[in-house]
Amino acid sequence: MQIEHSTILITSAGNFMGRDVAYHFASLGACLIIADSNHDGLNETHRLCRQINSNVISFQLKDQSLESIQHLFHAIDREFSRGIDVLINNYTDVALPSLLAPYDKECPFQLTELAATLFTYGQYAAQNMRDHCKEGVIINLGYRKHSSQKQYLDNSTALLAGLTKSWAKELNPFNIRVGGVAPRLSNEYSDSNANLINQELIKNTEYILQNEYFNGRIIEATA
Repeated sequence: MQIEHSTILITSAGNFMGRDVAYHFASLGACLIIADSNHDGLNETHRLCRQINSNVISFQLKDQSLESIQHLFHAIDREFSRGIDVLINNYTDVALPSLLAPYDKECPFQLTELAATLFTYGQYAAQNMRDHCKEGVIINLGYRKHSSQKQYLDNSTALLAGLTKSWAKELNPFNIRVGGVAPRLSNEYSDSNANLINQELIKNTEYILQNEYFNGRIIEATA
């Protein structure tokens, strides 16, 4: 895929990773659609990307609900007659809840909410690509928000791997590829190597886009 001729939708573009990914692909000449419910963060990403690329459009979402995502894709259908080529489904990695930890009613639902959001974006993006007969790419990109938090070896990468393999098999007849990129967490994960890992996440995302044979797999980035 030629990145400079692609229309790329980046979700959660107002957070740290979303901003870095958007800026990277803006520098490569892609047409960007950036979206987030974090209005201030999204505006900052838009400002930075517009400094190097005029083909950047932002959509502010009310939240990450099904209705907001539906509204986003309806707006994309109205404004982009040729549809999107790429979805970079940017999300914050979460640890799997421990059965031995003190009960926390929020813990299990973090994983459920993540799965629902990834699925909804993926479903609408796949439909958009099919409607416009695009040989598109869907990439689920996860990153760790705070390295100071306690790390777990078991995180949402397992969920990502399952979704990636299942979606790739389902979308293969439509020539839509699916890949995943996630940080490889360890007890040594710290602020000193966080930037290196984030750079690897972006490099691996670009690699998946450019490699027409990459499908149904994930890449774990480490420093």
